[in-house]
Amino acid sequence: MIAAVGYWYQGDYQIPLIVMEELRREGIEVVDLSLGAIKASTFLSELSPSRLILLASQKRGKKELRVYRPEIEDPFSQWAELYTNMKAYYMDVDSLIKAAIALGSLPEDTIVIECEVEKEEGDLSEWGKECAKMMKEEVHKILGL
Repeated sequence: MIAAVGYWYQGDYQIPLIVMEELRREGIEVVDLSLGAIKASTFLSELSPSRLILLASQKRGKKELRVYRPEIEDPFSQWAELYTNMKAYYMDVDSLIKAAIALGSLPEDTIVIECEVEKEEGDLSEWGKECAKMMKEEVHKILGL
């Protein structure tokens, strides 16, 4: 299963959603999980995929495309983290991963493809356009296309 998490009209935070639409036009099914961490994790639980490719964008300070597997930690500590930081209704990739671990809905075989956010409002930055292309290429590579 391929899923995207993002915000429309929020600069480079919309990269995963733009890539989602491009992949859909190619006939590749992509689910939009931009629902809030708890709702998205609950929905993920209902879908119960054995493998997940998660498209995301996040501001972490280094202009790059990141491809990584999230570390699956103790579900109780993830609930405590969500509760103490009040992020259960946020829609950033970190909150989604924590909530999905807490609910037991994050597949062990999860790959995150994440673009660095350079511009936080409006249209994509030039970097965002470049990173969107790299994200799409990475999905094609993983799918063997």
